[in-house]
Amino acid sequence: MNALTAQRDIYADPQAIAGIILNIAELADWNPALNSTGTPDIVARIGLPYPVSTRIPGRATLTYTRATPEHVVWQLEVAGSTETGQWNLHPRGETTRVIHTMTHTGALFTLMHNAMSNVPTWRLDRLQQRAENRARLS
Repeated sequence: MNALTAQRDIYADPQAIAGIILNIAELADWNPALNSTGTPDIVARIGLPYPVSTRIPGRATLTYTRATPEHVVWQLEVAGSTETGQWNLHPRGETTRVIHTMTHTGALFTLMHNAMSNVPTWRLDRLQQRAENRARLS
């Protein structure tokens, strides 16, 4: 297993950040690994595999396996490989420390490991922008 991790302090509360991560309808808007999600659901349901379109050709599914205001976990299955994405949310006064870890198994993700090294940071960049913009508007 190959793990990639990044962390960031975001000016938003953990519940708001978890809500963005769990918003399956808008996930492809800020997650650079996804092109689209094929669901009418807005909030992801735990254990339900959602069809998604990724930058990798072929069928892919995304399944949320855990969701609390402090911890969200999903599994992305594509081309016989799996990404387990974990989001740990720790309140720190006005900010939330967000630690995003991606763990990969399978031949495809093993081969792509170096090319994916910046993905956790890119996800946090976009998550931070979305969360802080929403916090300013509320």
